Amino acid sequence: MPLVVKPYNPWRVRVVFVMGTLIIVMAGWVLFEYGRFSSGFDSLEAYKVRGGLLDTQEQLEDQVEGLREQKAVLERASQIKKKAYAELDLNLKVLQAELLELKEELAFYRGIVSPNRASAGLRLQRFKLESTGQPRSYRSKVVLTQVLKNQRLARGSVKLSMEGLLNGQLMTLTLKDLTEKQIKEIKYKFKYFQNLEEDLILPEGFKPLRAMIQVNPRGRKGGKPIEKTIELNKPGD
Repeated sequence: MPLVVKPYNPWRVRVVFVMGTLIIVMAGWVLFEYGRFSSGFDSLEAYKVRGGLLDTQEQLEDQVEGLREQKAVLERASQIKKKAYAELDLNLKVLQAELLELKEELAFYRGIVSPNRASAGLRLQRFKLESTGQPRSYRSKVVLTQVLKNQRLARGSVKLSMEGLLNGQLMTLTLKDLTEKQIKEIKYKFKYFQNLEEDLILPEGFKPLRAMIQVNPRGRKGGKPIEKTIELNKPGD
């Protein structure tokens, strides 16, 4: 049998393969589109809808960004408003405290310059116990007055004692126990009023409950002693 030699052309094979593949793809796409068309699907309309959805998405994203900016502005405005309210509240409390202090001062001087509204003689006008800012260190303030119609000098002494709890036990401390120089009494001498201040050091763990003040006038016409007990919630109240 004779041997037949056929020429081999690789490029022709490749072209045939590529063309066959393209035909298969095109046929598949045509069948796919035909199927969609048969089911009522409109590609052009779908593209339009898709484009509309993309536009809507972009608009919504812009709105969200705008709302975020508005939220940030409102939060900042709220912070500023809260800060302003806090400052106003603080200023109001300061003004109220100043007003109360002025009222106390007014009542204090009225008690001196209005003899028709106050009985003549020596009076214990005010007592305060305030912290000095140091541990266990306080300052007592005793204000004595007499009305202006009294022309003579008021003389005498003030004794101060403090009742409180120490290690759960009730005890009373005198001025000697509470002062560094261990003084027994505070001397006074005035015509209209006098503010007597004394630094006190409370024992460690001592909780004061009440202060007892005794004013002892000196002289035959000095009047009777004045005694007053003042309840204390805590030092400085």
